[in-house]
Amino acid sequence: MVGRRRGRHATIARVFRTAFFLPLAATFAAFASACRDDVSSAVSGDTPTFARDVAPIVYASCTPCHRPGEPTPFSLTSYEEVQKRRRQLVDVTSDRYMPPWLPDLGEFCDDRRLTVAEIELLARWVEAGAPRGDPAVEPPCPEFPSGWQLREPDLVLGVEGELVVPAEGPDSFRNLVIPVPIDRVRYVKAVEIRPDSRAAHHAVMAVDATAESRRLDALDAEPGFPGMIAGNSRPPDGYFLGWTPGKRVHPLPAGMAWRLWPGQDIVLQLHLTPLGKREVVRPRIGLYFTDEEPSAVSYPLVLFSEKIDVPPGVTDYVVEDHVVLPVATRLHSIYPHAHYVCRRMRATATLPDGTVRDLFRIDPWDFDWQDDYRYVQPIALPAGTRIAFEYVYDNSSANPQNPFDPPQRVRFGQESKDEMATLTLQFTTADLDARRALAEASLRRDLEKLGFDAHLLLQLTGLLREMGRNDEALRTIALVREREPDNAEALYELGMCLLTAERPADAERAFAECLQRNAGQNGARIQLANLLARSGRTAAAIALFEAALAAAPRVAPLHGNLATAYYSEGRLADAERHYRAALELDGDYFNAWFLLGRVLVDQGRKTEGRDALLRAQRLQPGNAAVEQALRALE
Repeated sequence: MVGRRRGRHATIARVFRTAFFLPLAATFAAFASACRDDVSSAVSGDTPTFARDVAPIVYASCTPCHRPGEPTPFSLTSYEEVQKRRRQLVDVTSDRYMPPWLPDLGEFCDDRRLTVAEIELLARWVEAGAPRGDPAVEPPCPEFPSGWQLREPDLVLGVEGELVVPAEGPDSFRNLVIPVPIDRVRYVKAVEIRPDSRAAHHAVMAVDATAESRRLDALDAEPGFPGMIAGNSRPPDGYFLGWTPGKRVHPLPAGMAWRLWPGQDIVLQLHLTPLGKREVVRPRIGLYFTDEEPSAVSYPLVLFSEKIDVPPGVTDYVVEDHVVLPVATRLHSIYPHAHYVCRRMRATATLPDGTVRDLFRIDPWDFDWQDDYRYVQPIALPAGTRIAFEYVYDNSSANPQNPFDPPQRVRFGQESKDEMATLTLQFTTADLDARRALAEASLRRDLEKLGFDAHLLLQLTGLLREMGRNDEALRTIALVREREPDNAEALYELGMCLLTAERPADAERAFAECLQRNAGQNGARIQLANLLARSGRTAAAIALFEAALAAAPRVAPLHGNLATAYYSEGRLADAERHYRAALELDGDYFNAWFLLGRVLVDQGRKTEGRDALLRAQRLQPGNAAVEQALRALE
């Protein structure tokens, strides 16, 4: 039988499964501290009362989520409501099932755990008959902001159409593709994801700078596309972004915002679970911007193992992974992930001098309360540090989270009835070169575990090319070409390597063959158009640029390149139109201002042309070509 829970924990789980608690709001920090002082006095001998002792605990740790308007089964906003649920409150806090907080080792922000004294006080209060005490000393129920946690976002994104979760059936993953209507690079300091449905178990957000996610979205009539592989989307600037029930929103520290570019799509992957009735999910994403340009260099390193095959009855099946850091890093946060059969997990950092430092420990693990955890203070780790995790799985009847009764064989897989073992670690590095070195170590470790993997080899090819190791990149892409000669992405990467090697004719052939294999590969279309334009085959280049713009209409350089191709063909009105379109998307686009000025002058509109050239001059003072064009107008 799938989905069964057993024992007292089963009762608690049914009542509280959706009753997640928010961490303490900043405005309640002093309130909670005072509460702990009161607990000490109450435990010393006085009979606890709701007014003096219990209300501060409940209002600080429970009410932020158990209140009207939140997706919880009941409210805890008054003495009457708490008194009614008093025994459940004692059960879930004494078992530490509530408030939900999995790590029992590691110093993380927003730690939701109650102290031992607070838990004992709640039990004593119930044993004493749950007295209210003196209403005169009872604190009022706190007021909470409605809607968004921080303030109204600078930009709110939604999904077109209805995403429906049926009443029954297996869990599913859906990747929603959301265009971002911005006209310039924006720096994002905070994100709030609001699934607005109890059917959403958790969510992960990434961005896609290609047209691949849109292509996958168009394959069926439902919003988005299925699966746990979110197309070509990547964590923006290397930041892991996710949502779990009860997650607090925190602005990033100064200098750590991430960049969102015009033309990029946000891809929101939702893990959806049926609730016994038809559910419509309409997620919203709130973005908060800053004008401060980011200075941090971030990278999300993922440890994982697919060597999971747990026989029924086994209680201590161990899964491990590790990586050695090639550069000094700072660890900011972690996101551990497994499914129902996992019972405990731990990660360590072994320093070059042999010192072992615990990064976190969770015992017991609970799939339904997974979250990512941000360290109170980032952890500095020197080059040569070995990061390792150990996850332990219990596939016996004694595991209350086991989804099968009787237990069945559990293997690696993407569905929740399967098992996984991943640990995402959010690092920052000193500079981009260090980030690339860290990425290379991660990719090579992944290939060591998996053997041949075309997707990973393609990533490694691009990375080696960026690092100036083009000969290695060519050898790496050859491995993919040998095994998968029809792989369109491999042909694109081959073309990029050949461009770097200054072999334009060979690169042109690779890009053309790529488009034969996948007519929607926009990168190959753009690169081939550039090569054709440079060799004077402008009409063919224009056709490719127009097709590329149809797939990615909000990319300023594409408008600029098409405009330049029109200009060289003498189509001045078309050139002007696309230079202006480029400038609407990027007002600091130097080439667009400069060449727009030339186009306007050639049309006899010298005053407008001078103004455009002066804008270009302000962007690049002293540019010889601009100075010459301005002198020609004197």
